[in-house]
Amino acid sequence: MRKTIIIGSALVAALLPGSAFADGSTQGIEQVAGNHQSADSTATSTQKNPSNTAISLSILSPGSKTGNVSQSNSSNATSSAGNTNGTTQNASQNGGGGGGGEQGIGQVAGSKQSADSSATSTQKNPSNTAINVSILSPGSSSGNVSQSNSSNATSSAGNTNGTTQNGSQNAGGGKGGGGAVQGIGQEAYNKQKAESDATSTQENPSNEAVSLSILGKGSGTGNVSQSNSSNATSSAGNTNGTTQNASQNGGGGGGMQDGHGSCQSCDEHGGGATVQGIGQLVESRQKASSDATSDQSGASNTAGSLDLGLGKGKKDMAHSAAAPAPAGNVSQSNSSNATSSAGNTNGTTQNASQNAGGGKGTTVQGIGQAAFNGQKASSSATSTQWCPTNVAFGPFGNVSQSNSSNATSSAGNTNGTTQNPSQNAGFKWPVMAR
Repeated sequence: MRKTIIIGSALVAALLPGSAFADGSTQGIEQVAGNHQSADSTATSTQKNPSNTAISLSILSPGSKTGNVSQSNSSNATSSAGNTNGTTQNASQNGGGGGGGEQGIGQVAGSKQSADSSATSTQKNPSNTAINVSILSPGSSSGNVSQSNSSNATSSAGNTNGTTQNGSQNAGGGKGGGGAVQGIGQEAYNKQKAESDATSTQENPSNEAVSLSILGKGSGTGNVSQSNSSNATSSAGNTNGTTQNASQNGGGGGGMQDGHGSCQSCDEHGGGATVQGIGQLVESRQKASSDATSDQSGASNTAGSLDLGLGKGKKDMAHSAAAPAPAGNVSQSNSSNATSSAGNTNGTTQNASQNAGGGKGTTVQGIGQAAFNGQKASSSATSTQWCPTNVAFGPFGNVSQSNSSNATSSAGNTNGTTQNPSQNAGFKWPVMAR
């Protein structure tokens, strides 16, 4: 890839008249920018044998009430790693108003970025238990019960690099004298790597909600909501935008004029050659890998409601008790989800403009543009669910039960390269008779 630029530079150098422009100005600009970034992030959350227990016991307590019960066990791990690099190079040259001018601009920008992120969440044997017992307690009621066990891992890694190179040359507007020699070389290199990994493991989560009513006419049971979830989300991405702008103006030299402003011997005293050369090279390499794994085993939800007697044989209690209250709704779910995404976005723009000016003489213009891009995106998502169980027994309202295992993976690359070369040889001075 670099050989093309070297050959192009040698060609431009061979065209330079050298000492023929000794009366002109010599300008040189060289810019080099190097950047190396590395970011590592790790998050680990481990939860073993968490337990929540709520027990309500009513004996000979008419009208007793139990409030809502909310129980949860969660293990969360979040990790992120990222690099942002923006390199801007601006070079401007003005040859003034003398004779021939020699101008040279060289810009090099290199960037290397690496981001690694890992998140792991492990939850073992979480347990939630809610028990409500009502004995000889007409009109007693228990509130809603909400139980949940969750293990979540989120990991993200990303790199963003934007490189802008602007080179502008103006040979000036001198009269007569030599021609103009202009050369611009721009090179941009970028290498990015992002890896992300998220793992969520949940073993033997258990939820139990039991309501027992004995000789308790009018007792009611609230809604029961039980859930076990294992989630893993991973993302890795690279974004690279490189813009190269090069502009050359050969100036307006060429003819020799006398004091009265009339062209004099333009064919003999016309300006020298105008040589313009622009070389642009862009290289980009990106890699993004993402992996998400969710594993759920032995998930269990149990909801039981038992009503015995309804106050029969207890007329005093039966008359004082409210009408039988229905049992609440039951919602039970076990879910294992894994989502992974990896993507690369690269946008390269190269703009080159040359204007030889209006001088007389030979005009040589050369533009070389090269853009190379390599992208790779890998994504993997795995969701595993073993032996999920939902059990609901007793007089309940609506019962909703679900077991789900979902895995979503996506990988994509987007590359947009635009090259716009423009050349204008300018207006040549006519040959005039003596």
